[in-house]
Amino acid sequence: MNKKEKIILSALHLFAKNGFTETSVDTIAKHAKVSKGLTYSHFKNKEDLLRVVIESTITKMTDEMMRFENFSITSLLQNLKMSLIKNKDIIRLSILLLIHPQTPASVIKLLDSQKLELIELFSSLLEAKYNDKAKIEAELLLAIMDGITMDYVLNPDADILENRINYTIIKYV
Repeated sequence: MNKKEKIILSALHLFAKNGFTETSVDTIAKHAKVSKGLTYSHFKNKEDLLRVVIESTITKMTDEMMRFENFSITSLLQNLKMSLIKNKDIIRLSILLLIHPQTPASVIKLLDSQKLELIELFSSLLEAKYNDKAKIEAELLLAIMDGITMDYVLNPDADILENRINYTIIKYV
């Protein structure tokens, strides 16, 4: 792992643990065991670092989630479950960023873009069952998944997560 990757991983960990506004570039540099100057040579400022953290981690997480065995709600939700278990830090950070009033607009835009991408995917998967109501069902399914995600971040119990995902699969298949 190169030093830039160490900075990104340290920022992810510290932003998820302490929040964006409460984490300084100096703290990130110390955690990554690099100089503050090196951190600024890779990133213009803390907001730029946050943007790169979100872009790199959400893109990776979304790519993993979109790897379907077959194009179905079941596969997508099973992938989402695995992603929640594997990527708790980025999920926690995303939730914190969505609710924090000082989150940079560029980051909110990235998170909103991911949300729209998921709604489109869910809509296409639900179209055969719900026809012209597929988009609203997709939005409801995303809201359900957001609730399951929030609860899992606060109470990481894999059995409860498994039960909720399985129930949601039954409901939408």
